[in-house]
Amino acid sequence: MDTSSGTRFLLYPQAPITPGYDKPELVWISDPLGSVTAGPINDRMYVKDPLTAKSPYEYPYLPPYPGATHPVVEPSPSGHFDHLEPGSRAFLAAHAFGCVARILDVWEGYLGHRIDWHFGATYERLEIVPLIEWDNAQSGYGYLEFGYDTSGAGERYPYALNFDVIAHEIGHSILFAEIGMPRDGFQPGPDFVAYHEGVSDLCSLLGMLHFDTAMDRLLRRGSGNLLAMNELNAFAELADERQVRIAGNARRMSEVGSEPHDKSRPFTGAFFDAIVETYHNLAIDQGLVDLPKKSVADARDIDADIANSFKAAFEEDYELKHFQLKGALADARDVMGRALAASWAHLDNDDLTFVNAGYAVCEALQTAGQGDVAENLVECLAWREIFNPFDSVMVGQGGRSRVWI
Repeated sequence: MDTSSGTRFLLYPQAPITPGYDKPELVWISDPLGSVTAGPINDRMYVKDPLTAKSPYEYPYLPPYPGATHPVVEPSPSGHFDHLEPGSRAFLAAHAFGCVARILDVWEGYLGHRIDWHFGATYERLEIVPLIEWDNAQSGYGYLEFGYDTSGAGERYPYALNFDVIAHEIGHSILFAEIGMPRDGFQPGPDFVAYHEGVSDLCSLLGMLHFDTAMDRLLRRGSGNLLAMNELNAFAELADERQVRIAGNARRMSEVGSEPHDKSRPFTGAFFDAIVETYHNLAIDQGLVDLPKKSVADARDIDADIANSFKAAFEEDYELKHFQLKGALADARDVMGRALAASWAHLDNDDLTFVNAGYAVCEALQTAGQGDVAENLVECLAWREIFNPFDSVMVGQGGRSRVWI
């Protein structure tokens, strides 16, 4: 992005109560300088910060909010929003706005087109309510609103400062925009709600991986080795990033129930496994670590000898290759992000299953010339019991397909 024509915000990659994330990161959003005005407001969203207690929106009570509000947040004389003091009410409002803009930038980049709101026939702009008296957050028809996280020891932390919550909620809106709303009178596919939850988690994860702070911390924790601690979910337990703890799981379909968040875990985990395996393979291919090609074992079955060899290979001269490894992780992130975005054009709400969703991502990887990555994803999905290992799946590099059994 040409930052000379963008607009600056200060954003937390994780909630500021998370260790290592107590300072916001300077971020450019793609909105041309001057197009985000006092509010903040631009051509497709605006902030309304109620002056008095507001109940969560619920039909038939929907935007626009009619009551008195706190003063609009003014940009700096130079037109940016990076001058606001963290902890202030104005910063909270700008942070919520900036996070939504950031996520839209990421996914419009992957999609290659503008995301048009699914509620566009009714509302021109999304209303963002940064703080209400509520211990939850929600996205709905024309609005996004945030309360408090009350899980801390007697403390209340605004969800509007929590990037992964904001990204997850706007992920639902992105999916409705790209896949569509369920048709009236028709039952959506059996995995529709769980898929929404899983992909919204992935929207958050991939968005987080666009922050330098998060990428640096994630890599430095294991000297670039994301298969640390013998199995991926053990590494995730030590991670501070909420998205990694969710995605770095070892759940199979036979181990989850029907509750949508729980049911989504195997698909989210398989996708994250594929990101990690793609990153490790790129590191090997680029000569950043001295390991044989094709030596990346399945993250869930890795043994002590493999773990030790990976640990030694990544730790050798790590400080000299940190930024190259960071580039490899960014490439793996973008390969999988583009494939996920491309898969949405091939999904139908009426028949949305994790099997169909998995096939669609593999097909998108194949079309993009990433057959080896598609093959890895097939194996991850089969281990998670999403794909039947006895089914044939056509994957391969470029146009040279092979049948994986």
